[in-house]
Amino acid sequence: MKLSNFVKKVMMCMGLMLGMSFVNAVAAPVTVVDEVQQDNNYVVITGVGVNMRKGPGLNYGVYPTKPNKGAKLTCLGESGDWYKVAWGKGTAYVFKKYAKFVEGTAVAKPKSTPMCQITGQGVRLRLGPGLNYDFLAYPNGKAWGPAKGEKLVITGDYGDWWQVAYADGNYYVSKQFAKKIQ
Repeated sequence: MKLSNFVKKVMMCMGLMLGMSFVNAVAAPVTVVDEVQQDNNYVVITGVGVNMRKGPGLNYGVYPTKPNKGAKLTCLGESGDWYKVAWGKGTAYVFKKYAKFVEGTAVAKPKSTPMCQITGQGVRLRLGPGLNYDFLAYPNGKAWGPAKGEKLVITGDYGDWWQVAYADGNYYVSKQFAKKIQ
């Protein structure tokens, strides 16, 4: 048995001991953003290998990650010859010579999340898009998965298979046993 399968079975067993509350989780429709456009001002990185600094000056430290040329970063303000931008989970500064300021005007366009509904009894969710991948199972080997009629969020499309959000992760269901509902 592969270590990853062993770990997954241990986690499933722990879920059983905690009352199986996550096994029948139903994913509710959510609103996602179809187009990531902000109505904020932003800067476009115009150079290659541009340093993102921890403060507005050459005497401040440099973050190890650099933006790609053409990257759009939300502009939070200015400090002399530097733009303050959103960077990772915080902020950073970029020298104005290597970035172009753009005033934002567009807004994000929401769309509904694609979903499917399970059409068969005892449908097995797999760890990959095909019959050659393991299916979700209790430690004793008995398969478990969504009930007939259960609705799941589709997170990917792989030919005859959909990747779906279920319980604690993303798994795969054959399109033979589910129908798209959105």
